[in-house]
Amino acid sequence: MNMTREHSETEEGNLAYPSYVLFVLCLASVISFLDRQIINLLVDPIKADMGLSDTQISLLQGFAFALFYSLAAIPLGRMVDGRNRKKIIALGMVLWSFATALCGLSRYFWQLFVARMIVGIGEATLFPGGFSMLADYFPRKTLTRALSIFNGSTFFGAGLALIIGGQIYGAMDNMDNPNLPFVGSVSPWQLTFMAVSLPGLLLVVLLLLTVKEPKRTGANHDNGGEVYSLRDGWHYLKSNKATLAPIIFGTSLVAMSLYSIASWTPSFYIRTYGMTPAEIGSIFGLYFVVFGGAGVICGGFLADWLKGRGRSDSNILAGLIAVFCAIPFIVLYPLVDDLQLSLWLLAPVMFFGSMPYGTGPTALPLLVPNRLRGQVMGIYMLIVNLIGQGCGPWIVALFTDYVVGDPDKVGISISVVCSIGFTCAAIVFLFGRKPFGEQIAKEEQVISQPG
Repeated sequence: MNMTREHSETEEGNLAYPSYVLFVLCLASVISFLDRQIINLLVDPIKADMGLSDTQISLLQGFAFALFYSLAAIPLGRMVDGRNRKKIIALGMVLWSFATALCGLSRYFWQLFVARMIVGIGEATLFPGGFSMLADYFPRKTLTRALSIFNGSTFFGAGLALIIGGQIYGAMDNMDNPNLPFVGSVSPWQLTFMAVSLPGLLLVVLLLLTVKEPKRTGANHDNGGEVYSLRDGWHYLKSNKATLAPIIFGTSLVAMSLYSIASWTPSFYIRTYGMTPAEIGSIFGLYFVVFGGAGVICGGFLADWLKGRGRSDSNILAGLIAVFCAIPFIVLYPLVDDLQLSLWLLAPVMFFGSMPYGTGPTALPLLVPNRLRGQVMGIYMLIVNLIGQGCGPWIVALFTDYVVGDPDKVGISISVVCSIGFTCAAIVFLFGRKPFGEQIAKEEQVISQPG
């Protein structure tokens, strides 16, 4: 079985259409995170309507979504390796958009839990399919940059969820609960879910009409164009565990902290400083868009800059630098007594904390053969989301409910849990630099050889 890494044959000077595809996939990513993260702004009204604890809310924020998102990622990733990726993504968009609307129709905890599960299954199509398509559209020299932009778009989506969702919720909260046909009276938080479900259905049409399924580059080097079995994929992972494990588990620990911050920071400012959902939504959402998006993109550029100076470990080294820079700000922003100072400290948290998303996962297509990309991205998503979104918000809630013992002191939980998560990520990146750099150097040497 020949698993030699191929490279994209797209000419670097002809990137107009690939850039358009990147733009459409980024829009899809923005909408997916809008639908995924809007719940973080609606924690307190949902708690009030359903009588839930912070721990129960954390299961809706993280576990319900992440478990099925992660489990679906592997079979969907294998489908991506052998079938039309554009159509798979389009079907997923339809599914997650309808499921987001179902969140708004939920009356009980179990109904909202099931709807969030379905959102997760639908969204699990996007990143395996998107990464695989972009790796076939962009040449190796610009691939890290393109994938970092794709990853960075998730922060724009999370930011828009807070900004737009806050404004929608604020407008709905100032009016009497409307009665909808066949549904009855609905709360402002339910209407907010319904409203944010609409853009995804519109984007499906644009995707199907204007995006072409790319030719799989290097397929003739890759098992004759056949899709690898799950056993082949598992064998590849075991054979390359020293290289892939630091990327997957280091990024998972970063994700655990960032999902915790995204999930509980709005509630922290609402409970500690008396801000409204609309107020913190506008500010925190802008932070996601500006500082989070810039951080991911700058992470990709930093990795490329280090690579250009001869660092074969550039992707992991850039992530390590960013994690070290983020830790002191993560410790301090939930603990200081001044609102303005806390918000100032939150900005570098978002910038440096998001940079590893532009360095770690973007390295996977540089290493993984074409017809294993979907499976490996599926496994990456399984681990990152179970640890990150599944465990992160839940651990903070457990710490608040059972260690701190006071929901109004959720800031202490954020500081402790997230700083530990980033410290552990730094350790993983530190030990993973050498094997990763050696493997990348070997890949570059193979590609540079004639024939």
